[in-house]
Amino acid sequence: MRGLLRRLRRSRAALAAGGWIGAAALWLLRRSLRLRVVGREWADAFDAQKGRPLIFAFWHGRLLMMPFSWPGRPVTVLVSRHADGEVISRILRRFGIRSVRGSTFRGAHGGLRAMLRAYREGSHLAIAPDGPRGPRGRVQLGIIELARRTGAPVIPIGFGASGGWFLPTWDRFFLPRPFARGLFVFGEAVVIPPGSDRPALEAARADLERRLHAVTAAADAGGRA
Repeated sequence: MRGLLRRLRRSRAALAAGGWIGAAALWLLRRSLRLRVVGREWADAFDAQKGRPLIFAFWHGRLLMMPFSWPGRPVTVLVSRHADGEVISRILRRFGIRSVRGSTFRGAHGGLRAMLRAYREGSHLAIAPDGPRGPRGRVQLGIIELARRTGAPVIPIGFGASGGWFLPTWDRFFLPRPFARGLFVFGEAVVIPPGSDRPALEAARADLERRLHAVTAAADAGGRA
């Protein structure tokens, strides 16, 4: 069985079919949900400043609906180099979202360079800072370094729904129930000055982690309300 799965992941036809089916299923789920957004004024305030793309952060387990959190803007997402990342990239492409391959582990430097290039080209950036391997709910320093180099504010986003399922994966991946009420919660930005020293970077990392937990908890509570 594992051998079959490996062959499917290497098959261009299987990857193309996975991208198409995944995008269609995600779009149907989105159409069934009643979505609300709160707190986006935090992002809009920075977005109004010409030439200042943003960095969006969200937990890996809540990434499913994130393509719909910031519609109409150019966004580039950091996606794992793992074989599953190719399917994710193909799904994102169907929603007009660019992706670069990398992580805080293998390929980290290449991923960072590609994200910096996308930022210079005027694209917003999006990262799940506890991915791709965890630990769940802990921000890794890669996103902090990216924010330090660009000077871009990091906007935490949480997503919750009135019903859904947590899958038995390392990140407790959340799948909202069709026809549920969904809620995006945007939090106050974290800004890392370019000259920040190591203690300041760690403080920013802990601050972003706290804010991500807060917006996710608010989205869960608001989605159920």
